[in-house]
Amino acid sequence: MAGASKHNGDQTKALVRELRALNPVPSPAGRASGDRGAVGEGARTQNRVDHAVALADREIGVPRVRAAAWAPVQPVPAPKPGSVNAGILHSAQNNSAAKSEFGATFGVSGTPITSGFLVDLGEYNAELMGRNAIPTYEKMRRSDAQVRATLMACKLPILSAKWEIVPADVAPGFSPAPADLKAAATASQAKEIAEFVKENLFGGLEFRGSSGGWVSQTWQSVIANALLMLDFGCAVHEDVWAVDGEKIRLRSLPSRLPVTFYRWHTEEDGETLLALEQYGYRGSQFLNVLLPADKICRFTYQQEGANFWGIALQRAMYPHWYIKSKLYRIDAIANERNALGIPVFRLSPGFSAEDKSAGYSFVTQLAAHEAAGLVEPPGDPHTGLRIVGYEGNLRDVMPSIQHHNEMISRAALNTFIDLGQAAHGSRALGATATDFFMLGLQSVADQIAQDITHSTIRRLVALNYGDEAPCPRLIAANVQARSIGEITSDLVALAQQGLIVSEKNIRQAIRERFALPEESDERVVAVRGETVTQGIQEVVGKNGKG
Repeated sequence: MAGASKHNGDQTKALVRELRALNPVPSPAGRASGDRGAVGEGARTQNRVDHAVALADREIGVPRVRAAAWAPVQPVPAPKPGSVNAGILHSAQNNSAAKSEFGATFGVSGTPITSGFLVDLGEYNAELMGRNAIPTYEKMRRSDAQVRATLMACKLPILSAKWEIVPADVAPGFSPAPADLKAAATASQAKEIAEFVKENLFGGLEFRGSSGGWVSQTWQSVIANALLMLDFGCAVHEDVWAVDGEKIRLRSLPSRLPVTFYRWHTEEDGETLLALEQYGYRGSQFLNVLLPADKICRFTYQQEGANFWGIALQRAMYPHWYIKSKLYRIDAIANERNALGIPVFRLSPGFSAEDKSAGYSFVTQLAAHEAAGLVEPPGDPHTGLRIVGYEGNLRDVMPSIQHHNEMISRAALNTFIDLGQAAHGSRALGATATDFFMLGLQSVADQIAQDITHSTIRRLVALNYGDEAPCPRLIAANVQARSIGEITSDLVALAQQGLIVSEKNIRQAIRERFALPEESDERVVAVRGETVTQGIQEVVGKNGKG
């Protein structure tokens, strides 16, 4: 597979070179004016494109289908505001042909997926395209301390975050009017669904194995698998279900490692994923299996177009890791050859062949030992053993290694971990860099939460409560760590400018930030000067006079 993928990468490069060498296609104005030279150039241009694409298809093994003759494409009129727009919508709703045309896809994603094999045209190194990059990324994260530390700095704050399930579109403490029974039922159902999802995800990912014992999966392992998208660009877990009485529950969310990803099957639009094909070991044999898209949760880092592989965080670290690994080898060779010195034995005048042989045998077998020693013969004071070190200056590679270590950290925006080793930097600069880094990690955690909400949680709710049921959402709190003192001081400053701190939405935002439990009206203490309703009673805060 590696050789074939590398060859396909070379064909892709050839195709890109062909496209860059092409002359522009003649404009409609040129064709209308009868510019035959321009039309001929356009035909030659199209022939060159067809030839380059045919070469790439032939190497990959895809049958070539002759395209239709080149012709200008008529633009589709955009819907206009007002009655015209209403007419288009009415026609699309009541006419199957109009509906099909209205919902059709006219553009392209720009990501070639041929027979399920994805090609990233932006990746100039064929060895780092798709699954070809996995062995290199594995070597980087397993062997290099700086890469490992950088990845762990990105993962640990997210792993240690407080994850919570929030009911859908229902603020805590919502108390609808008695006449609004539908709203009350919706709020009650939203809370019930949120509790069901929370109990299943955070405490119910377990099942009985074939031996009768319980097999449990922690929520932290689910997030750890999702964070593999930083290492490889993409990560996946599968939804495995179980019937529990009248409910359908998630039995487990097992990881599907990127090393098993083989092909990506899409719909005709080229960007809607239908299934992920894996090639890996299960039981006692290697298998090709299809994972339907509606049974997985896919996490892709920096996805562009239909590039389901994404762009791994390690991709930007690769050039610096590669050069640094070579520099370490040079440093090891230099130390081995020069740092210990070379033993030299000078023979006395008139030496015999036996003396030469004995001296050479001694210096080649010399090693550090408590019983090692030499007795010099009398005579010439220059005769005997001496250790000769290197003379002159050797290039110190450590500054270059330090530079590439800093660049590896910079790829993940966590330059603050190098402040103790870098030649410049201050505590204030480190605090600013840390805040910016944590802001980036909060964005990664939010992406994971949204991916799980829109796939695994939505399917869990639909199976048990129907498609129209209010779906709760997963949130990751306190990744972007802020102390309570900072938030309190900010709220005080805002309150002095007229912000009502006791407003429910603000309290909800604070609770989500710290992943606090849902607000309740039990044992409420009223703020001075305010009145709080608790059931049928009112709790009145004391006024300024006590």
